[in-house]
Amino acid sequence: MGSRRRTTASLSSLVLAAAVVAGAQGTTAQAEPPETTPGGPWGDESSLSGVASYEQMWADLQRLEDRGAIELEPAPLQSNLGRDIPVVTIGDGPTPVMLIANQHGNEFMVSRGMMDLIQQVAGNNGPEAQEIRDNLTVTIVPRVNVDGFDGDVTDARGNTTPWRQNYDPTCDVGCNYWVEGRGYDINRYHSYGATPYDNPYVAGEDTLNEVPEAIAMRTLWDELQPVVMVDYHHQGTYVDDDGRMITGSIMWPNATATAEQLGIADEFAQTITKSQRAASVMLQAVDSYGYANITRYPSTTTPGIARNAYGLLGSASVLFELRGGIGQKSAGYISKTASVTGYELLKAIADGSWETADLSVIENIRERGDYVRDPRGE
Repeated sequence: MGSRRRTTASLSSLVLAAAVVAGAQGTTAQAEPPETTPGGPWGDESSLSGVASYEQMWADLQRLEDRGAIELEPAPLQSNLGRDIPVVTIGDGPTPVMLIANQHGNEFMVSRGMMDLIQQVAGNNGPEAQEIRDNLTVTIVPRVNVDGFDGDVTDARGNTTPWRQNYDPTCDVGCNYWVEGRGYDINRYHSYGATPYDNPYVAGEDTLNEVPEAIAMRTLWDELQPVVMVDYHHQGTYVDDDGRMITGSIMWPNATATAEQLGIADEFAQTITKSQRAASVMLQAVDSYGYANITRYPSTTTPGIARNAYGLLGSASVLFELRGGIGQKSAGYISKTASVTGYELLKAIADGSWETADLSVIENIRERGDYVRDPRGE
């Protein structure tokens, strides 16, 4: 399974971090949900129908490797349940690019989109895909949070997966972004410090990072040094000023205060511009798709979020949030948005056009609108 040496780490050997903070990002719902266009669909966000299980995903990827289309290997660390995280490499070009998805276990349609993207880039003999493979080394992690997706575990309240966090129910000292009896929010623990094991919420250099999935992604980043890093997620349901459902939101690094503290404000400003150019390519990729309605994601400046951490480290970095919790009925357009934006970005990086992408697309992007509850009261 590739040449990278597999390593594992027992989190019990790490010292726990300080200060308890609530785990998930929250958004206050309106008293009365506005009318939306379209008026749905609404689904069961816990349903895994139509999405490859952990075992199926590995089997599907193994078949591609057996055909010589990809290189498949486990991430540098396993999950807390001892499961391997799949890492796919396509192409052998001089420019490295990294895409990750499904850091939150219940945000799984983007993993389906990344599986489609892998097939499109690896299995297509057309000139565009060949140019990508010749000019880029593409690393895709289609599912980072393998435990939170379908791990055979139960949390302290009797809930079963899928859930947002990884699985790590113990915390002796007090932890940031941790849910009691369940686990950590992986997307808050990407180190922007000297080593992958640095805890983003402890001052100075340390080895206190408790989250193996985040450590593994940063270790991959260290090995690859990607020019562009993309992180795919789900968000809730929102509407624009016209009442039209927002199908996705996009954002670039914005941890400017941290960059100033680190003495890299000028470099970070350049990284923001590069990230916005990458985001512009992705926005234009779906501009002609009738189902796509993309806005700016109103994100925080938390430096340990992947988008910010890898931006602080020097990669152009993009967060793409797609509408989730809609069940299977119309999930196809969500996964397609992920694969289309990923593919068009890879094409633009391969031919160099992303470096001059139109920034007016970013300047004119609309803010995300109001949150909409499921009208069924579920």
